[in-house]
Amino acid sequence: MTRTHRRAAAILLAALSLCTLPSVTAPPARAAGPAHCSPASPPVRPGRPDEAPQGQLVAILPDAGPRSGGTQVTLNGTGLTPYTRVLFGSLGPDGCFTGQEATTVVVLSDTALVAVTPPWPAAATVSVFAATPCGQLTNPLSFTYLD
Repeated sequence: MTRTHRRAAAILLAALSLCTLPSVTAPPARAAGPAHCSPASPPVRPGRPDEAPQGQLVAILPDAGPRSGGTQVTLNGTGLTPYTRVLFGSLGPDGCFTGQEATTVVVLSDTALVAVTPPWPAAATVSVFAATPCGQLTNPLSFTYLD
C-alpha cells in the first residue's frame, strides 16, 4: 500500500466514523410450512385444495419391513421428478411434519421410484409422503415397521 493509499484509507475511516448508519436486522429464517414448525423439520407443507397437485403416490411395495430400516421399497405414482423426496412419518394437526426422509431415493421415471426406508425407533405404521420441490405433499401411503 502506498502512502497515498494509506492516507485515502485513513480519511475514509475518519469519515465513516462520523456517519451514523441505521441498524438493520433481518427476520429469522424459517422452514417452509406453517410458521410454527421446527426449523429442523423437512421444509414441506401440506398441499391446499386450491393448489394443483404436483404428483400422487398410488402404491408401495413392500409395505412392511424391519424397524432397523434399509428396506428397499418401490413407489408408483404420477408426477415424480428427480427432485422428489420421500418422507416417512406423519403430519400433526398443526400441519407440521414429524419423521424422517428416506436414506436413498432413485427416481426411475415420472411414475416410479425406489426408496430405502430410514430406521424407526419402534414398531409402528407410519405415513409415506412424496414431497415435490415446491414442498407439497401427495396423498400418504402406509408403511409398517416390524420388530
